Amino acid sequence: MLGTVLVGRYQIYQMLGGGGFGKTYIALDTQRPGQPKCVVKHFQPVTHNPEFLETARRLFTSEAETLEKLGYHDQIPRLLAYFEENQEFFLVQEFIEGHSLRVEMPPNQPWTEEKVIILLQQGLDILKFIHSHKVIHRDIKPENMLRRLEDGKLVLIDFGAVKQVQTQITGISGQTEMTIAIGTPGYMPLEQFQGKPHLNSDIYSLGMVCIQALTGVHPKQLGEDPATGEFLWQYRAKVSNELASVLSRMVLINYRMRYQSATEVLEALQQKFSPPAETQVTVAPSTWMQQPQVTTSQQQVDTFQGKNTLILSSEQYNYLENTLMTFVGPIGRTLLRRATSASSYQELIDNLSLNLTANQQIEFKKKVISFLEDPTVRYENTAPNLPQKPQPTINDVNDYFVRECEKELLNLIGPIAKFLVQKAIKSSSATTSHAEFIQILAAEIPDAQKALQFQKRLLP
Repeated sequence: MLGTVLVGRYQIYQMLGGGGFGKTYIALDTQRPGQPKCVVKHFQPVTHNPEFLETARRLFTSEAETLEKLGYHDQIPRLLAYFEENQEFFLVQEFIEGHSLRVEMPPNQPWTEEKVIILLQQGLDILKFIHSHKVIHRDIKPENMLRRLEDGKLVLIDFGAVKQVQTQITGISGQTEMTIAIGTPGYMPLEQFQGKPHLNSDIYSLGMVCIQALTGVHPKQLGEDPATGEFLWQYRAKVSNELASVLSRMVLINYRMRYQSATEVLEALQQKFSPPAETQVTVAPSTWMQQPQVTTSQQQVDTFQGKNTLILSSEQYNYLENTLMTFVGPIGRTLLRRATSASSYQELIDNLSLNLTANQQIEFKKKVISFLEDPTVRYENTAPNLPQKPQPTINDVNDYFVRECEKELLNLIGPIAKFLVQKAIKSSSATTSHAEFIQILAAEIPDAQKALQFQKRLLP
């Protein structure tokens, strides 16, 4: 197969893997500039029995239709082509440079809670998108979650069931018996094993991946409570009660008792890991847009400085928090609060970098080291999104309208919406109109399809 050119375009370059009747290859797209890599999934049935071929064709077509229906999402490989030749099936997808999470989960090497929360948030954002299209992935596991080299984001792969097809040919009757097993033991909930998956079956699977990351133990090796049948895992992990309660509900045996949607889990995370109400900055509605948007209260900074470290000013704290949030989202606030026992800038930066990928660490350190170590660096030059001067009141964009924008954005992209709204407010002026404010927000949404959807919902 190596060297073969399919449909006069895709030249097979390297084999990625295979099993059952399917093989996966890296190919070169010879008809695009630079001949970029792509992934070719090849399904070659072992029998030409008409009944079997029809089932195989249906399953393979189902994967192509699923990917087509999902359209474009930054964290799902795009479908590039689908074709059948000589009763063999080929599906071409975008190539993702990176590695699977399985590489990051060797036995007995648990992740930090902060890193698991980032995994959970990104996974839930993807599930929220695919579930909105009524698609159930059905095989979420570390092997199907790639860490993209370019930016460290997770990418969910393998929406198909073709490679799961198994056949047994009976020599006596000549009949073909087919068993379609969709899912992986350990990550697959009971209802899915019984052939009746629900949207929250994916939530169960993602929860098991997170528990594996926290404990360093494969799900199949976890014990069970003899009274309830639920998994016993918390004693194996260094985990807060807040995260433990979320994960435990995600993996309940009874799907009716689990979270029913990815949005529901994201909201639970936001509630449990948001700063306490008494530490928030309170500004009168008539003046709140006149102030620079400080995401961490002076009370938090004072508490931090009360530990005799005195290494961060309130300005430095705010800059560091906002910079961290550009990499990991709202969880950045929690990460910074937990790292403030550091006794030096270097120790603080090193502790925060543990939650980032290698490429992100380089960029993060580049942004913050000079600002922290050189007190002469002007705040507005180092952090252009955090203005030093108070912003004028936005006349047309009132509090109610901002809340409506945030509500719509939360439904589309989750908790990071609050951060994007704050950022949009800072970049607005006294003459900003409703339409202009919506355009500012839409420009910050990574997914072009969601950005368009957001504008359609709010623009007249």
